[in-house]
Amino acid sequence: MLRLRYLPAVVVLLLVSLLPACTEKLAKQQGLSATDLFAKGQQKAAAKKYKEAVEAYQVLLERFPNSPLASRAQLGLAEARMNNKDDVEAEVAFDDFLRLYPADDNVTYACYRKGELLARQALDPGRDQSKTLEAIKSFTKAREKDPNGPYAAKASARIAELRNRLAEHEKRVVAHYFGRKHFASAEARARRALSEYPESTAVPSLLSLLAESLEKQGKKGEAAEVRKGLAEKFPARGGKKP
Repeated sequence: MLRLRYLPAVVVLLLVSLLPACTEKLAKQQGLSATDLFAKGQQKAAAKKYKEAVEAYQVLLERFPNSPLASRAQLGLAEARMNNKDDVEAEVAFDDFLRLYPADDNVTYACYRKGELLARQALDPGRDQSKTLEAIKSFTKAREKDPNGPYAAKASARIAELRNRLAEHEKRVVAHYFGRKHFASAEARARRALSEYPESTAVPSLLSLLAESLEKQGKKGEAAEVRKGLAEKFPARGGKKP
């Protein structure tokens, strides 16, 4: 009976003594194989414990750089960093994957995911669009790598969305020039935007701004031609201002 009375305390002491080993950082744990670390990374990522997933993948890559699982660990690292909103580190991890494993089966997927990472960093159309351009490049690579693959259509759709964003940016620049009465600059910028983004949702507004810029410069005939084209292509637009 005496043993039974003290048994719970013994159990508690055993659990406490084992606790450090269970919570010890992976980097300090020995005897873990590449398979163990990869499984740990996947498990933590599935549980949305992305920092712990990052640690598992990093330890795997440090200890087993030549493992058959290294490429998957590198991609897992990029994904975990992206999901943890560590955007800069995630971009570096995607770039490392694409540089180290250019022939990997997951290159198309990595390009697509990098595009998503860059796209979510894109600023309002009124501001710098560097990230938008980078995202388009990444989506374009994904589409070119596998034109008939599962990510081609998705990449094309994202490219169209981002090109609309760029066209909207151009529209705001044109409107800015027009508002400051730099009509020649507004005309030139509008013509360039219409040439670069002929299928964008900003086309009606760009055409209207172009016509107004031409009118302000006394180019009545050219302005009339632009308005005619605007009415033919976008009859619902009518003579509305941009």
